[in-house]
Amino acid sequence: MKKSIKIIIVGFGVSLFSFLGYQVSAKISSKTKIENTLQTLPDFSFENLRGKAFTNKNLKKGLQTILIYFNSGCDYCQNEAKLIKEHIDEFNNVQFIFVSTETIDEIKTFSKQYQLNNYDNITFLSDRRDDFTTRFGATSVPYLLIYDQDQKLIKRHKGQLTISGILKALK
Repeated sequence: MKKSIKIIIVGFGVSLFSFLGYQVSAKISSKTKIENTLQTLPDFSFENLRGKAFTNKNLKKGLQTILIYFNSGCDYCQNEAKLIKEHIDEFNNVQFIFVSTETIDEIKTFSKQYQLNNYDNITFLSDRRDDFTTRFGATSVPYLLIYDQDQKLIKRHKGQLTISGILKALK
């Protein structure tokens, strides 16, 4: 009886260890795949504030691109938006793409509150299908991806990034 219990316990331990090892391996593989995919701006399709599709083909050519995954209730996101507005003149050759899973109305309210809705180089998008997290590897907000004018990744950042940090990455 004791021998069979030991065999069951050992078998369970080996099975559990194997399962956990597989999970870790799969997660590392997934992260590596996302990191490789992000080296150039991947294809995407989200909705603009008029409910129309906006894809990477709608991006302005020859400009650096900053993707910001945000949530209007996030204090760090609010501060990021405030700082971008205060330093907007320093971003003449940059297009900002703000993406959120929130409703279009919530995103509109945020864009108006931080007075970012009237700039040609700032676009707000709604990700109703929650594709951004899997396609771009976002696990928190704010989450920034900074691409050069050739759509090559310069910087990937989780959390708030200071204006000086953004400007340094763009140079």
